[in-house]
Amino acid sequence: MTTSVATVITTRSQYARVKTVLEHLHNDGRTDLSIILSGGSLVHRFGDISDIIEDSGLEIDRKIHTLLEAGDPIAQAKTTGIGLIEYATAFEEIDPDLLLASGDRYETMASTLAASYLNIPVVHLEGGEITGSIDDKVRHATTKLSDYHLVSTERSKEIVCSLGESNSRVYRTGCPSIDLAEQIVKDGNDQYDPQQEYGGVGDTVDVTKEYIIVQYHPLPTEYESNYEKVQQLISAFDRLNVQAFWFWPNMDAGTDQVSKAIREYREDTDPDGVHFFISLNPYDYLTLVKNSACLVGNSSVGIRECSYFGVPAVNIGPRQQSRERGPNVQDVECDADEIETAIREQFDNGSYSRSTIYGDGNAAKTITDLIAELEPELKSPMTPNLLDYKSQLLQ
Repeated sequence: MTTSVATVITTRSQYARVKTVLEHLHNDGRTDLSIILSGGSLVHRFGDISDIIEDSGLEIDRKIHTLLEAGDPIAQAKTTGIGLIEYATAFEEIDPDLLLASGDRYETMASTLAASYLNIPVVHLEGGEITGSIDDKVRHATTKLSDYHLVSTERSKEIVCSLGESNSRVYRTGCPSIDLAEQIVKDGNDQYDPQQEYGGVGDTVDVTKEYIIVQYHPLPTEYESNYEKVQQLISAFDRLNVQAFWFWPNMDAGTDQVSKAIREYREDTDPDGVHFFISLNPYDYLTLVKNSACLVGNSSVGIRECSYFGVPAVNIGPRQQSRERGPNVQDVECDADEIETAIREQFDNGSYSRSTIYGDGNAAKTITDLIAELEPELKSPMTPNLLDYKSQLLQ
């Protein structure tokens, strides 16, 4: 008997994070996978990944448009509401044995809430992590809505248990994106050039020479200042004589401000040695990252995959401030002087030793085996010890 698994993919980065798991589930005779594509993953300016998913051999069961593209906080809230309605309908029709949810986005919370009300057990990947942003609220709320927890690190396991989840339902599996990173290391394509295949805009980058990756996403909690923050990053970059592949931001509140600053920089100055992309296939993107001299911005890739590659990262601002990290990360405020100094220091340092804090490249198989062997059931209601509770009140 097979276990039917539904999952919702809403962004290019989320797909990159779980790609290896989806492929294992799809190819495993013990599981039947239904992929729902939604949110920004269906919108060109945020990286429509429909073709990328299908080209990998996976099948898309449904495409559900939920994203309001206003680029402000209320759009995030309303997108969550639309997702709750639409995902509930899809889950009722698919009737899966479980929902596989990942990450900490607002669409994730919509899917887990819908599944919870439909009595569908939820298996959550990457719970227990702390970043120091609004994502923490969503991630921990998703933990409480979930029935099984497949976490990346030992600290994450401890945090999930501290939130009241049973230790017997928490498994440390590692992060599946590290599986992809390990494959890229083994393949050893050290001069990969995506420019002819993907197009993009801007000047040509010579991949046989040193380049950096720039990936800066908006901060929804500092919504009004995102344009100015990108100006600081641009000012720092202009002081450096280095090539760059610069990537467009995700669709969080403030995305239009980040995009405006990048667009003005591209059109007004036409910078030498800078090429701009919306998105790439996850394998190609991480290959480009692996070959880079440094990743600059506030993407979790600098924390997670770059730690495995040993690629230096300059992490800007508070978006990832509390996430566990290897020695490859240097944290700075969103200030041009600090950013410039940190990039130069990372250039001087060069590559770091590999860190396996987020896994060793075997997560997807471990996760697939766990799901295939589960007899999915909802977790029991919380039953606090009333005597302990009363004694705490008296202290």
